[in-house]
Amino acid sequence: MATHSKSDELEPLLSPTSPTSPTSPTPPTLRKKETQKVWYKTASAYWLLPSFMLIAIINGLGITVKIQFYLRAVCYDYYSNKSQFISTSFLLNPINDYPDEWCNNADVQAMTSRFLLILDLCSAVPAIFVLAPLGLLSDIKGRKICLLIAVAGSILTTLNILLVGNYIDTFGIYFLLVGALFDGITGGLLSLISASYAYATDCTSPTQRSVIFGWMQGAFFAGFIGPTIGGWIIELTDNLLSVFYVMIAVYIMTFFYFLFILPESLTKEKLSENLKRQQESNSTFDRNQLFKSWIIYSIIKPLTILFEKNNRNNNNNDDFFTKYSLLILASINTLLTTAIMGIQAIFLLYVTLVFKWSLVDQGYYFIILGVSRVIVLFILFPLLISNIKKNIFLNNIKNNVQINIDNNNDDEPIPIEDNEEKHLRKYEVWILRFALFIDVLAYAGYGLATSSSMFVVASVIASLGSVSGSVIKSLQTNLVAPSQIGQLLGALCVLDSIGRIISPVVFNALYSILVVTSPHLIWYGVTFLIAAAFLLSFGIVPKYN
Repeated sequence: MATHSKSDELEPLLSPTSPTSPTSPTPPTLRKKETQKVWYKTASAYWLLPSFMLIAIINGLGITVKIQFYLRAVCYDYYSNKSQFISTSFLLNPINDYPDEWCNNADVQAMTSRFLLILDLCSAVPAIFVLAPLGLLSDIKGRKICLLIAVAGSILTTLNILLVGNYIDTFGIYFLLVGALFDGITGGLLSLISASYAYATDCTSPTQRSVIFGWMQGAFFAGFIGPTIGGWIIELTDNLLSVFYVMIAVYIMTFFYFLFILPESLTKEKLSENLKRQQESNSTFDRNQLFKSWIIYSIIKPLTILFEKNNRNNNNNDDFFTKYSLLILASINTLLTTAIMGIQAIFLLYVTLVFKWSLVDQGYYFIILGVSRVIVLFILFPLLISNIKKNIFLNNIKNNVQINIDNNNDDEPIPIEDNEEKHLRKYEVWILRFALFIDVLAYAGYGLATSSSMFVVASVIASLGSVSGSVIKSLQTNLVAPSQIGQLLGALCVLDSIGRIISPVVFNALYSILVVTSPHLIWYGVTFLIAAAFLLSFGIVPKYN
């Protein structure tokens, strides 16, 4: 009896050891090729998880230390310009003879805030123009090159901080802007995350992607232990720069890990196929007529993928998703990241002002935040998806004969994995809606919290909504062809970078107005954005057959 052939995209492209559906058979030809590769040359999402978690922890080290360093650098520059003596050891030693009032005053705080905004703009603006091309580059040259570029940017940025920290009188604080430019030109953390998700997509079957993406997001949240580790390092060394020495050492090791150990996830044949498809796509796009400026073209052209009708070689999703589903998912993702980026800029200011949290208190909070999200993303979410897939599989087995009779006049069976993926998509949409609803309740709870304990409880509740990011990525990557994964993730990063520019400016302006009388109202602004994302999720209307 003849059987339907599945698109190669529905199976892991390379890894026989990567997570797959228990019902997803591997074609004999694919198994033969895979058995010819030794395990350490076989791409798998598991190669990325340890390095992804390590990078997240290292970035976590710098969350509070960077702010403290920038504050001290601006403070040193402020008093030097006023011809008041302040020793350069003030920059390095967190325990010094200068009272807190030297830097903890309105003038220095205002200067630091403006300086941080300039740093962010120097990083975010170049990123807008390079993230989409980097995404396209990963499709035609491989994922490793984008991972290497992003890590190289982190090395240069950290080296820039060390140079200014050790030789501030020579370089001055505005030399730090060079490091921010390096971060933007190489794509920074956004490019690293995008390339990592693309790598994992190449190695993972569609039915398992939400779980793998959840693990990656959980690994990223594990970075919240970084601030505590950073505090321990500073306590042992009495030197702020010691954290940056640790960071640059880990970045260098990660660079060589990606360069020499990490297997490429795309074969030469797949890269050639992707290049051919991208060339065909470019040939049908009249850039001279639509965009006369290369700068505009480099930003807007990659975003056109969000408006294309589903072109994935799988009729299941054509039956399930509407032609606007990808655009709606991108809008939801942009609203979420805009809300999070906006509140990050003022979070530490808020808890310090309202709850009088010290750096130690903040470290403990980040641990609770990270642990709760790791439990949800590493344990609860995979169990939920596994249970859903098990029920779908059993129902398909039970109804398979009837399905074949009703839908196949030639008595050709419908592959069970087709139905599994189709039904899993429906469940994922409802999981996304539930997660967004939880986020709405949690962020409203932040604004209503009148004590530290209530604030922490709201954070734990919010951890249940942390699955939204992985579910969105799973749905999005199943809506485009494999050759467009990098382009899609690059386009999403462009939107994130635009939000990274606008959101902090808007939220900082609102907070500066509200802080005197009602600082808690800022949380309702975040709640409004997430509520809008929740309502948009109902635009992803499945076509139930």
